[in-house]
Amino acid sequence: MKRILLILICTIGAFCNGWSQITDAEYFIDLDPGVGNANELAVTSGNTISSNFSIPTNGLSNGLHVLHIRVKGTNDIWSMYYRDYFYIHTIEIPPVGSNLSEAEYFIDTDPGVGNGTSLSITPDQTLNDTFNIPTAGLDNGLHVLHIRVKDLDHNWSLFYRDYFYIQTISNVVSSPITAAEYFFDTDPGIGNGVSIPITEGFTINETLAIPVPEDMTDGNHYLYLRVKNMDNNWSAYIFELFNVDSSLSVENLDHTNFKVFPNPTHTILNVQFHTDVNYSLELFDIHGKKLIHTTTNSRLEKMDFSNYPKGMYLLHIIEQNTNKRSVAKIIKS
Repeated sequence: MKRILLILICTIGAFCNGWSQITDAEYFIDLDPGVGNANELAVTSGNTISSNFSIPTNGLSNGLHVLHIRVKGTNDIWSMYYRDYFYIHTIEIPPVGSNLSEAEYFIDTDPGVGNGTSLSITPDQTLNDTFNIPTAGLDNGLHVLHIRVKDLDHNWSLFYRDYFYIQTISNVVSSPITAAEYFFDTDPGIGNGVSIPITEGFTINETLAIPVPEDMTDGNHYLYLRVKNMDNNWSAYIFELFNVDSSLSVENLDHTNFKVFPNPTHTILNVQFHTDVNYSLELFDIHGKKLIHTTTNSRLEKMDFSNYPKGMYLLHIIEQNTNKRSVAKIIKS
C-alpha cells in the first residue's frame, strides 16, 4: 500500500514584476509537463500561499521522487517552481488469518533464520507466552536476547530483542548475626535502639514479646527491627504496622486467684492456683525474649530458674477460657 504525501506550502509568491497577487497554482512529480499543463491546486488569491495539500502518490514506483509546485499571478506570469524530495516504499500487508506456527530465540549472535533454539508456542495471531530461557555458560556482561516467529505460510518475522546483564556472584561467605535491636516509629540511629538478646547464627528464629510503651497514643504505629553481623554491619530494618487501642485492653486477672513464691528465687519458682481452670504460663526476659511457654490445669506448677542468669523476668499468667491475664515481676537471685 502506498502512502499519501502531505505537503505544507509556505510563503510562495515574490514576483519580479512588482506586487502581483497569486491566482493559480499547479504541481507535477519528476517530469515537467510544461507551464500551465500540470495538476491544478486550489488556492485562495493573495500575495502568499500558506496551505496544506494532499497529493496522491498512487502509481509511483518505489524510490526517490521530486515534487514541484509553481504559482501564477494576476499578470499571467508563472513563478519558478518550488521543489522537495520524497521517497516511496510499498508495504505489503500480510493476509488475514495467517497464524504463528513456530518461534525461536538466540542470544547475541544470529545462527541464521530457522536455526535458533525452538520455543514451544500455541499457534495464534499473536504470541503472549512466558518462557524460561537458560543463561548457563554466558559470560559476565551485557547480552541481547532475540526472538522471532514463523507463520503458516513459512514466513519468518524480523526478530524482537531485549537486553539483559549477567553477573556471577561467587565465594560469598555469610557472616553470623551477633546483635539485634528494635524501635518504635522514629529511628534513634543505628545501634541506639532497644537491644534484643539473640543466639548468634546465620538466621534468627525467635519469639519476642516486645512491650508497648504505656504512654503510646492510640492509633497506628510501626515496630522496626534490624540486626548486626560479626563484621559490625547493620542490616536494613524490617517493619510491621500495629494499632494501639486502649479501649480494647485485656482485662486483668485477679491476683487472688494465684500466688507466686518464693520471689526472689534462686532455683525453683512455685505458681499456686486457687481455682481448677486451665492456665498458660509465659516467661520473658526483660528484653522480650520468650523463655518458657506451657499450659497447666494443676493447682501447683514449678518453674526451674537454675539455668537463668540473675536479673528480672516477667511471668505472664493467662486464664485460657477468659483470656484474662496478669504479669508478675520475678527476680532471679
